[in-house]
Amino acid sequence: MKPLEPGLDRRAVIWIVNCTLGGTVGCTAIAMLITYRCTAHFGAEVMATTLSLAFYIPVLLAVPLFAFIGVKMQQLALANRLLVQASRYDGLTGCLNRGAFTADVIDFFAKQDLTPFPPTSALLILDADHFKKINDCHGHLAGDAALVGIAAVLRDAVGEAGVVGRLGGEEFGAFVRSTDVVAIGALAERIRLGVAEDSGREAGCAHAVTVSIGTALFTYPAVYEDIFKIADDQLYLAKRAGRNCVCMMEHSHMPGSIRAMAERLRSGFAELDAHPVDTGVDDQASRLAGR
Repeated sequence: MKPLEPGLDRRAVIWIVNCTLGGTVGCTAIAMLITYRCTAHFGAEVMATTLSLAFYIPVLLAVPLFAFIGVKMQQLALANRLLVQASRYDGLTGCLNRGAFTADVIDFFAKQDLTPFPPTSALLILDADHFKKINDCHGHLAGDAALVGIAAVLRDAVGEAGVVGRLGGEEFGAFVRSTDVVAIGALAERIRLGVAEDSGREAGCAHAVTVSIGTALFTYPAVYEDIFKIADDQLYLAKRAGRNCVCMMEHSHMPGSIRAMAERLRSGFAELDAHPVDTGVDDQASRLAGR
């Protein structure tokens, strides 16, 4: 998440300038047109005087008026964007909050119903190990720094492949849209190692900050609540296994044979698109047409 600046940016200033110039020119043109039609029969001298007044008065009034209106409109737009940002993002870590994260993932789930061959996705739930000790031994500022470090590692690892959210307290979620068992295993391990190497140092703790990760790898159709429960159960298993580890489970509503068939069809269609089959029918038709 890129935080919004409290002031007006360059695009907002350009918009204000264009609004001021456009409004001023429009008002001046209308005033001069009306003045001309009303004073044309009074003679050239009267018309010249009134036209000059019709030019200068709108310019003097419209420039500050439209500039003021433009500034206020841009400030209102910025305030609305800040409100939207505050309603979707966690203020400390910059990740999506739980509501926004859940809504975005559920929306992606719904779109897969319209996809002939939806991708295999993964949901990861992370929880900082022994987080209470960090707050008790090093203070809440160190705990906040640890959470910021975990969020940074998580965002860097997921990148544009998915979304990251803070589910509450020291718990985070990551949804990867398209992946496989090898890739998601490597990603989860990279996150685990990255947190252990970076977060503890950034938090200034005497011991490294570690996370336990529960992962659900699944195929569609799927229900978000069911997938979340699977990932949460895997997180619990990771905690029981000694923490600072990854537990993963694959889940599919399709029987194994149907799932394998779907994977073969998907691979076959991809290969067909990459290497079209030449059947020779077009050449034969051309030869027949030439006879």
